[in-house]
Amino acid sequence: MLLFLFKRILFVIPTFFGVTFLTFALIHSIPGGPFDGEREMPSEIRQRLNERYGLDKPLNVQYYRYIRNVFKGDFGPSYKYTDWDVIELVQSKACVSFELGVCSMLFALLAGVFMGVIGARFQGTWLDTLLNIFSTLGMCLPAFVVGPFLIYIFGLKYRIFDVAGWDHWSQKILPILTIGILYASYISRLTKGALTRVLDQSYIMAARARGLNEWRIFFVHALRNALLPVVAYMGPAFAGIISGAIVTETVFQIPGLGRLFIQAISGRDHMLILGIVNFYAFTIIVCNMIADCIQAWLNPKIRLQ
Repeated sequence: MLLFLFKRILFVIPTFFGVTFLTFALIHSIPGGPFDGEREMPSEIRQRLNERYGLDKPLNVQYYRYIRNVFKGDFGPSYKYTDWDVIELVQSKACVSFELGVCSMLFALLAGVFMGVIGARFQGTWLDTLLNIFSTLGMCLPAFVVGPFLIYIFGLKYRIFDVAGWDHWSQKILPILTIGILYASYISRLTKGALTRVLDQSYIMAARARGLNEWRIFFVHALRNALLPVVAYMGPAFAGIISGAIVTETVFQIPGLGRLFIQAISGRDHMLILGIVNFYAFTIIVCNMIADCIQAWLNPKIRLQ
């Protein structure tokens, strides 16, 4: 298991460097700079700003300095938010996005596994058909459709929950549902499909032949192996929730990392864009690594491959 974990950690380093390099190259290939605005800036002031932030240097020198500072824990200053470092801005907003992601993932996992188990247990019934319709709608409807719909029904028409902010629990329900419904639909399909295949395996038939209780066979012997595809999906899903909640944070006016990312792009804040992308990349890599380790713990065959 330690060797398996060590190999995954070694994979992190080149992946992180690749993402950083591509992001740096794409940012500097776009016309315009961080100090371009509606009003023309005097050339003397622009030159002093470029000298202060090192933008007058060649791109290879700028990239080398950035990577060197990253290893020191310094992600540079923000060009637009004066007196703020990038790491401070990311930390202040990442907690909100992380809380939204964790709550959405827990809801999606519980609801998705529950629907998948019910669908596999009562396959072919009206209940299975109803769950299939719900999961299909959940996968087809994007967040910018689900979010405003929930706002209209539960926020404006019946006034059950608040529709903006992130300070009170009533403000958190609708964003969590908006994100969680999509991922719960995928998890329910994965769980049902895996359970259906596992229940046809020979060891399940042998357990039934020994006279074991059907519910024990279902939950103890079948569900553990059926959850392997779900565990594999949870890593990129959780990273996708955190990094892909930009629309949801915008719709519900949540002060998270997604809204900050949009503001950084609009303001051409190169250092802030790099810092947020690096955070997203690190989150995705770590989540995938954790999912691989959980898979290897559940299935020893994966560790041997």
